[in-house]
Amino acid sequence: MCIRDSNIDMRPIEVINKYGRCIELISMDPYFHNVTIGLFFKEPVMTIYSYSNKPGLEERLKVIRDRIVDVSGAISLDEDNQATFPCSMKEGCCSPPLRFVLKEAVMKDRPNDISNGITCKDLRSDMILKINHSETDGIHKYTVTGDGNSPKPEIRYRAVVNGLLKYGGFEKIDNFSFKLKCNMKNDKLINLLLPLARNISATEESLAADELAGQMTTQSLGFAAN
Repeated sequence: MCIRDSNIDMRPIEVINKYGRCIELISMDPYFHNVTIGLFFKEPVMTIYSYSNKPGLEERLKVIRDRIVDVSGAISLDEDNQATFPCSMKEGCCSPPLRFVLKEAVMKDRPNDISNGITCKDLRSDMILKINHSETDGIHKYTVTGDGNSPKPEIRYRAVVNGLLKYGGFEKIDNFSFKLKCNMKNDKLINLLLPLARNISATEESLAADELAGQMTTQSLGFAAN
């Protein structure tokens, strides 16, 4: 479905009124003329939008939307630049990770492969971190564990859980387990966040750099701060 005919020359305030707050911004899309890409959210819809009028933008926004669906477990909507999550994102559920989802969708071109489960090499030990899903009494529980050598693996498990709580907005069950706020299963979203949660300090440095790079665009184009 065409997504631009009624949106051409919309002012920033009109975009915000129509699509909601901008929760993340990519200042330059390296794969499409370095245009600015914003991710807007108005429950239950997230919208990928750009103020650019470059030819081919509609196709690029659809590619980004499809990438968001692929890497995060979201579901596409009728409009080619819109998606949501199966929980309908009630009260902002599943919105905290979207800054990472958009960056992955725009800046990378790789699948979010979960064929071998939710796994990631730990950067501070020889372990392979793993996250296992289980369902008990209607609770979709994710538990952090690992294979390999580590002098105190429990410390790393707790650190990873804390990172996932921070970046995913998830709810803690115990020191090693958590669940999504909506209590749904979404292995792709967890797999996307695991490499970020294993090293919070490096992730924070990357976020600070991204925020600095986008400040001028945010102020000049009317994108709202997070």
